[in-house]
Amino acid sequence: MKYTPLFLVVFALYVQASPSTRVINGQQATPGSAPYHVHLLIRLNAQSQETRVGSGCLISMTHTLTTAQNVRNFGQWQVGVGNVNREQLQWSQWTSQNVIHPQFDHNTLNNNIAIIMVQQPFQASVNIQAIALPAATDTQVPFANEEGRFNGFGFTGPTGPFANQLMMGFKRTTTDQACAQAYPHLAPFLNNNFCAVDNAQSTFCAGDQGTCIVGIVRFQTVCVGLASFTNQQCNAQVPGAFVRISTYRQWIQQHTGI
Repeated sequence: MKYTPLFLVVFALYVQASPSTRVINGQQATPGSAPYHVHLLIRLNAQSQETRVGSGCLISMTHTLTTAQNVRNFGQWQVGVGNVNREQLQWSQWTSQNVIHPQFDHNTLNNNIAIIMVQQPFQASVNIQAIALPAATDTQVPFANEEGRFNGFGFTGPTGPFANQLMMGFKRTTTDQACAQAYPHLAPFLNNNFCAVDNAQSTFCAGDQGTCIVGIVRFQTVCVGLASFTNQQCNAQVPGAFVRISTYRQWIQQHTGI
């Protein structure tokens, strides 16, 4: 079976990103540090020989929150959780159950959010836990200059192989003005999106799309955003764009009860 990273795209350009798909300049995650992290296998259908990869986060033992680009035009997903070693993940059965935001725009990547459902619930443990979400009233979360942490599996070099160890990195939220300057097409949609950057130059890249960036809201660890897209070269000096979760809380609740 062939594994391929699900490539990120930038506004209106379906151009493959740099084949370097690791969490760039990240550090190894410790066991139990990201029990909500999901590694996705993605394929067109049961007969497909090529399987792509993406990321997401558990918001319940049956629901994975991810980006619409990990779902649109695909037909089946397998959810892997429960270990910082990729070869020791616990896997769901392949599932075709999903919901994509009805206003997802594949050109601008606005409303880039989706939910994948599995039939058999995972068993919660120290290494498998759902992540909390911000309230719908937390419309400004995350605030500018707040730091968040993100995780991902990825290549160890420009052409692979995939890393066995889950990696993590950190980013600080930019101002809306800086986000609009980096991605002018997002300017009308900053209620739905935000940008974050790291002076130490850690960033996500292709294959990490859909990973959760977590912050602290009222003393609770919360998924405040989903990695949506970055620049074509995955240059860590350019902000990455994230889906702002609080905007979609009512939509998420409608489809999950969460």
